[in-house]
Amino acid sequence: MSKSNKVAIITGAARGIGAGVATALAKKGYAVGLVGLEGELLRQNAKAIGERAVAFEVDMTDRQTVGSAFEGVRERFGRIDVVVSNAGISNFDLLTTMSPTHFRRVMAVNVEGTFNAIQASIPHLVDTKGYFVGVASIAAALAPPGMAAYGASKGATENLLNTFRAEVVHKGVDVGVAYFGWLATDLVKSGGEHPAFTYVREHLPGPLKTIAPVDIAVRAIAHGVDKRKRRVMAPSWLRLALALRWFVSANPSGYRAHMPEIERLCAEELKKRGGPNGALITEPERN
Repeated sequence: MSKSNKVAIITGAARGIGAGVATALAKKGYAVGLVGLEGELLRQNAKAIGERAVAFEVDMTDRQTVGSAFEGVRERFGRIDVVVSNAGISNFDLLTTMSPTHFRRVMAVNVEGTFNAIQASIPHLVDTKGYFVGVASIAAALAPPGMAAYGASKGATENLLNTFRAEVVHKGVDVGVAYFGWLATDLVKSGGEHPAFTYVREHLPGPLKTIAPVDIAVRAIAHGVDKRKRRVMAPSWLRLALALRWFVSANPSGYRAHMPEIERLCAEELKKRGGPNGALITEPERN
């Protein structure tokens, strides 16, 4: 089937990776459904793409509205062939002081939101023998200090997607997992407002500290959709980082000298923000 007859849904499509992927797939001929928070931005992005784009303002933790959005895209364009599950948020705080409210919110958006997208997509993708790709992160493998909620949520996302792949392989549906390092998205920019976040990133080894342009993730996902890839990643050095994941995540020695400074910076930031409930969390869905 020609791509001009295919339809893709992109979640978290108001900004960053999601907005870029929606535009990239539209240029390839897909009709696109832009789903997520920040309705005005979604509608602006859809209008810029043209008549073969539609926007739905949705909280990905709300199963009913997620399902309604997917049905709305199908009703508008007749089918769903591709789902790019990109919506995500983050926070930065140490486990000793992290707000349970913030922990639950990150897990809800990143894990439950992915779960809701998976369940909403299944009947449509089975009908079209389609493709689902979800955005995990190198944080799922490397477990840096201060990113426990985000890393745990992305590790869970990775596992959800791998299990999803096994459960639908006999139905002709393919499933991919996307891994990216630091990208120049609003999520990373917002994280940069926290001095300990910046300190942790700047003291990671080698290329792990580098912030790459969003376009490399957009191109990687668009290519992954074309090839129905099981693994999507950018930059290319992530392959080595993922191969070494068990060694890196299980070895805390690299952080031993830095943790006192990270703790100090986190304590100062908590005081400035008024306690754990005021600690940095990036909202809304900004991958």
